[in-house]
Amino acid sequence: MNSKISSILIGFVLLLFYACTNQHKQIASWSFDQRTKAEIAKSVQSIKKNLELVPGISGSGLRTDGYSTFLKSKLPNNLSKLSAEAWFALETYPTDTAGFFSFEQDVDNWIAANINQFGEVMLSVCVGGITTWQPANISIEKFEWFHLTLAIANDETTLLLNGKKIAGSPTSLSSAYSSLLVGRDSREKKVHIFPINYINGIIDEIKVWNTALTEDDFNQKDIYELSQNKPDLSIPEIRFEGDFHRPKYHFLPAANWTNETHGLIYYNGKYHIFNQKNGTNVYLGRINWGHFSSPDLVQWTEHRPVLTPEKGYDQFGIWSGHSVITDEGKPVIMYTGGDGQDFGMCLATQEDEDLIMWKKFEGNPLIQGPPKNFSRTDFRDPYIWKEGENWYMIIGFGLVENKEEKGTVLLYKSTDMKNWQYLHPLFKGNRSVDDTGIFWEMPVFWKMNGKYVLLVNPTPHYGKPAVAVYWTGDFVNEKFIPDHKMPKRLEVINRMLSPSVALDENGQTTAIAIIPDLIPAEMQMEQGWTHLYSIPRTWNLVDGYIHQQPHPAMKILRTEEEIINDREIKSGENLLISRGKQQLEIIARLVPKYCEKFGFIIGKNKANGEETKIYFDLKTDELLIDLTKSSQNELVEKKIEKGYYKLNSDQEIELQLFIDGSVVEGFINGKDAFTTRIFPQYENSNEVELFSEEGTTLLKELKIWKLRNSNNKTDF
Repeated sequence: MNSKISSILIGFVLLLFYACTNQHKQIASWSFDQRTKAEIAKSVQSIKKNLELVPGISGSGLRTDGYSTFLKSKLPNNLSKLSAEAWFALETYPTDTAGFFSFEQDVDNWIAANINQFGEVMLSVCVGGITTWQPANISIEKFEWFHLTLAIANDETTLLLNGKKIAGSPTSLSSAYSSLLVGRDSREKKVHIFPINYINGIIDEIKVWNTALTEDDFNQKDIYELSQNKPDLSIPEIRFEGDFHRPKYHFLPAANWTNETHGLIYYNGKYHIFNQKNGTNVYLGRINWGHFSSPDLVQWTEHRPVLTPEKGYDQFGIWSGHSVITDEGKPVIMYTGGDGQDFGMCLATQEDEDLIMWKKFEGNPLIQGPPKNFSRTDFRDPYIWKEGENWYMIIGFGLVENKEEKGTVLLYKSTDMKNWQYLHPLFKGNRSVDDTGIFWEMPVFWKMNGKYVLLVNPTPHYGKPAVAVYWTGDFVNEKFIPDHKMPKRLEVINRMLSPSVALDENGQTTAIAIIPDLIPAEMQMEQGWTHLYSIPRTWNLVDGYIHQQPHPAMKILRTEEEIINDREIKSGENLLISRGKQQLEIIARLVPKYCEKFGFIIGKNKANGEETKIYFDLKTDELLIDLTKSSQNELVEKKIEKGYYKLNSDQEIELQLFIDGSVVEGFINGKDAFTTRIFPQYENSNEVELFSEEGTTLLKELKIWKLRNSNNKTDF
């Protein structure tokens, strides 16, 4: 059926549908027609700069964000009977109980139709600031259209789903209602600054009536036919229009909060990676397992979450874990499930070859809490590998020995991945010696060139930020024997954490990790997305060190190559190499024989004073990232990041930078890496220069490419 005929039929069905209610007086309606966009904007409230109109049940609908977008309208005075109806489609369940409609007298007296974090519908009545809830014992599916009606009469409040009554409650508010909210309820409930009583999805065909609608007013067959249309819940491009901080070739979820990646695998000709995701808000909460796939490690498609919290052992969140492929060639997931009191290790198995559908194991949790002889109750982030005939699993943990807190990973063994035997700590930190903190998260145990790498992420402690560190060594008698006492940092300057590691299609060790924002909550809420993922990197183990390079797949993004050869960069005479571009790859071969400091200045605009310096100090043997002038935005932290790095000034050094909006990844001599984030206030702060101080630097060759958008997309 072509789209024109389909639109005509949908319109006809809608006319039939609403003919049933034409005997009542309609006092307000919103159809979100593009032609009435300016008028609609008067009723819609949002932190978003643009009104987001997307395909609705008929014509356009209003896309909400989960924490700021809703509709508010005043109501006529002295109405004793009222109804509000609308079509909805949800991308996510809320982080807390949220509202579809709310008829309110004031902030302490209102009646609302709600949904909780498990998709359960309910009525709520607030009288004098005290709220009572009446569950409807019905759950709503995400990614589906449904029709909802809230009707108020003198003696009863009724909730109808798809034209059928699902809940009723005595009407306990006698005065007239002053306003209607759609897309939230009347509470002002927040986590930190983030409102949590809003819905995230699409709203369409809102109608308000001066009567209490009943089942007799609806043609349920017509509603059913309309509900079979599939909503497009992808994030509209207009949401991030003009956001020059948002990366174009790195990948990240379509919107809102994300955290660590986990479970990178190559399966059936595609790469899959999972992530911690709160798709309904911009803070750490209501964590699902998100899912991306890619044919080439560059262009990624985001799918619906594969695992979502349910009442019981994982109701507090589907936290981090690992995905591996079994001996039978089938992927499985092991994740951390939390119920608000305890954490347990939980298993899920695939139900289709595209890894879209997964089933939680009926015997979950397989391990509930750490062994009883430990005082801590929190443990998380399982990592699994096969050794001989046995599966092994390590879990991030912290323990106390001789009154000293230290990080560790607990070791378990299994033959079937369902029955696990606790053995002992695989390896323990020694905080007074190695400064590895008091708790280790997101462990990796990976074999390269005959050696194991144990990588952990000590949680922030005593003012020290999280950092990824690793040891190399051997797995002997089910113990990790390190080659050296002191761990090594994964990066010289570390803004990248928790790598997810796997073999690519050519057998090369490949890693992708989270790169946090580290910006205030106010900025996160305004930009509407938080955190992103690194470009894919290859790892090689050389003399006990992980050598990192950008994965060769990244080369397909290169366009507009420019080359500069044989230049002297004198002190005070910076070499401009780019202006007006936000997505770049740069490779420079330099000899710093005659200077004390040299490097790049990025994000620069002389007129407004913004710039970030990335440079080497040959006197102090340091790599520094000077962010003290990086932004005129007062909310952005101004600081200098440092890492030890010794260079031979007589030898050529190769510096490679990937700049993508607010993220910068760097590689030194094809082996060492660093990462940072920059948030200039102005879009025209985009010049890139090479500089030298206290002498001259020789530029042997510089290549610079504009990198194209990787065209990441969603399929929901």
